[in-house]
Amino acid sequence: MKRAAAGLIFVALLIALLIPGVACTAPTRYEGIVFEDCNVNGLRDNGEPGIPDILVSNGLTVTATDETGTYNLPAEGRFIFITTPSGYEPGTPWYIDTQERDLDFGLTPGSPEVISEFVFVQMTDIHLDTAVEHLAFFEQAIEEVNEIAPAFVVITGDLVYGADTATVSQAREWYDAYLSLAGSFDAPTYNVLGNHDVVGIYCEEPLPTDPGYNEQTYLDYFGPTYYSFDCNGHHCVVLDPNEFADEHQFYRIPDNQIEWLQQDIAYSEGKPLLVFFHEPTPSWENRTEVSNILRPHGTVAMFSGHWHQDVLLDSQGIPEQVTGALCGEWWFGPCPDGMPAGYRIVSVDADGISGFYRAVGEERQINITAPDAIVSGQVVLTAQVYTGHGVLKGASYRVDGGEPVPMSIERGDIWDTATALWDAALVEEGYHTITVMAEDNAGTFSAEKEFKVTDEESVPVGELISHFDTYMGQYTTVKGQISFVAIGEPYAAEGSGAVVLSDDTGGMLVIVAECITPSPPTLAAGDTVTVRAVPIKYSWDFLTGSREFASVQQYAYLLPEGLLVSDETGPDELMLMRLLSGDGIQEVSQ
Repeated sequence: MKRAAAGLIFVALLIALLIPGVACTAPTRYEGIVFEDCNVNGLRDNGEPGIPDILVSNGLTVTATDETGTYNLPAEGRFIFITTPSGYEPGTPWYIDTQERDLDFGLTPGSPEVISEFVFVQMTDIHLDTAVEHLAFFEQAIEEVNEIAPAFVVITGDLVYGADTATVSQAREWYDAYLSLAGSFDAPTYNVLGNHDVVGIYCEEPLPTDPGYNEQTYLDYFGPTYYSFDCNGHHCVVLDPNEFADEHQFYRIPDNQIEWLQQDIAYSEGKPLLVFFHEPTPSWENRTEVSNILRPHGTVAMFSGHWHQDVLLDSQGIPEQVTGALCGEWWFGPCPDGMPAGYRIVSVDADGISGFYRAVGEERQINITAPDAIVSGQVVLTAQVYTGHGVLKGASYRVDGGEPVPMSIERGDIWDTATALWDAALVEEGYHTITVMAEDNAGTFSAEKEFKVTDEESVPVGELISHFDTYMGQYTTVKGQISFVAIGEPYAAEGSGAVVLSDDTGGMLVIVAECITPSPPTLAAGDTVTVRAVPIKYSWDFLTGSREFASVQQYAYLLPEGLLVSDETGPDELMLMRLLSGDGIQEVSQ
């Protein structure tokens, strides 16, 4: 039957080509309607009205439906997709392949009320494969998120383990595993393309012409790699900075996506923007161009992943939250900044945006979020407290095991915030440990953090090494002379490399990774510099198995003393600093 049907189709096409007056013409316009799917059957039935003012795009042009719900677009692009508005959920898929005949979209009415306070979850860098323990971990995270009941979930890239070095068949196996579990989220879930989600670009087997190569597998599974949706009066934008040319992967927002972005946000004037993507903006070639488009819009907040660490950036005047990885250090352990494998819960209200980084599997958790590691004078001590055991009864802190001091508690829907004033002038200069204690229905739990009380802004290198955990994951300033430099060609792509900085107390390795905008200044051995970077640790197992960082082990013999930590079996972990932006290298002198 299938062969007979195929034969009839072939004959019909042949007739259309050969008989005068019969022609196969491609459409010059795409037209459809966005309708209210009242009975939630995915079809437009009699009496189901069209919906006006819904944004529809072909990825190049953005338009809005007219009073009848009808849209009309140039016949360009692979997909037609809509911006799901507040108060609706897709009754049909939110995107349609343009090869389809039916280009109508159904929207199911939800709550018409725009809620001023809501929560969403950002999860990133899952790197899912088919290992049973990894699948179970992701499943546990999904169960926790469903208990939170967020307005939506956004997965900001690297959904699968490492498709960029895999065959298409292997990548599809991982994509299938991800899709089968991600469908268990109760909330609307939005996916973002990551650099490890592209297929085969660093694998010898696939060819660029093979089905599924590069971004094609992602497109097959999830549709457009950039799009928008609305939630409770906020306009949410997903961007795709992943580019590949001349056998080189790099990050920039291409011109066609820039044009789409400008049109898209022009329809959302007055709405706060939430912008999601995978690679942090310092790695983008055209970061400034995109920032200049977003900044005038007003209230903008950005969220990314990629670095497997948790840090807030000032991205040219726009706050950008880089969130830690769900897989930690590629399933080798915690994230390189010491944060556990987890995800971010984001609360949006009239006062702005706040977030809580939650470790998977933790029923009670305290995040001491302020102050930074170096303190002087009177400072505000802030701790976020989450408990799954009833209401938080109280919180207090103590310095170096001293008497507890009560903390004020600001109640939240998911976590509470405990604060207190701490006068660091009351203790001697040097290192001190603060313990924050909280009490719930199950008893008392605590967390501690070490601080250095000093008026100095920079940390001697040797002191950084001996108190590494104190500064890990936080911006830290060190000064010294460069004894070894390998930045830019021929060592690595522009914006990458490493330097060794030394003072009279020790030496520190500073890696420069994807610092494109701005790029670091030209450096030479013997230069005296001030560096503001983030201390992190990589496990030796990760380094030896990583394509990006494997070269570090080749230079292990050049590392300053104390950075490579070993156990009885050999090298165990490497302490270093990561430059997050080229302007982190300051005050260069010769």
